[in-house]
Amino acid sequence: MNRTDRERFEATGLVRLPGLLPDELTSRALNLVYDKSEQAGVRRNGVWLLDQLTDEPVQRHNKRLLEGIRHARVLADLVTPDLKAAVEAAAGGPARPMMKWPQLLFSFPEPGSWSLPETVWHVDLPKLPNRRTTPGVQAFAMLDTVERGGGGTVVVQGGHRLLHDIPWLGSKQITYRLRRESYFRELMSKQVKDRGRFLRDTVRCGDADLRVVELTGRRGDVYLVDMRLLHAPAPNVSATPRIMWTQRFLTEATHDDMTALFARMRAGYGTAGEAAAAAPS
Repeated sequence: MNRTDRERFEATGLVRLPGLLPDELTSRALNLVYDKSEQAGVRRNGVWLLDQLTDEPVQRHNKRLLEGIRHARVLADLVTPDLKAAVEAAAGGPARPMMKWPQLLFSFPEPGSWSLPETVWHVDLPKLPNRRTTPGVQAFAMLDTVERGGGGTVVVQGGHRLLHDIPWLGSKQITYRLRRESYFRELMSKQVKDRGRFLRDTVRCGDADLRVVELTGRRGDVYLVDMRLLHAPAPNVSATPRIMWTQRFLTEATHDDMTALFARMRAGYGTAGEAAAAAPS
């Protein structure tokens, strides 16, 4: 991650690093997904057989396919030295994985046209002590090509510059507080018809320049995202499944804060639901 990448991350909370992960490792991970798909009967001889899917909700098909892959070693191997170095450059210092295992992001195509979601916008961390620094970095990697409308996560870049002067907010409270700004009220409103404008236009809000970015790219590309950024899963209306990978990393200070927070909850203060979110990406 060079100086320009670092400056872009500081300004927007998001940076794309093309081809950061080596072909050998991403191929192994992708082939694991292919093998599991063949066992499930939805892929054969290099061709997706999506007509084999039943009328069950697509989320149920996604969950079933992911069973048995969650703790695969090839997914953990994607945390390469280059990726770790880039994460720590973005975080401004040492960072450690938030979860023991990375997460495979897989979603089958679904019918209909693509539209920016109004719901499920979230962050994966509460707002902890007011340091005005990056609390953590989420890495998203492409294990196969993800085009526009192909299910890539959508992220509101620039939002990490908001809510600086509030010492504590739970994950859900962050979303509620952001809705006080017209930009976020409209983003989360079903009444706004021209939803494409959130992807086209950059809007000034306080000290932040806000715009929604759809994460797309080719196999091996990585996005680093400040964990203060609001994001949401998006529909996949392409012809092929979305196959991505993610891992979250916390700075040492945030790790210590979270450890103290969970200790307080074990002692009977607060709720685990406000300590950390686990929504899809």
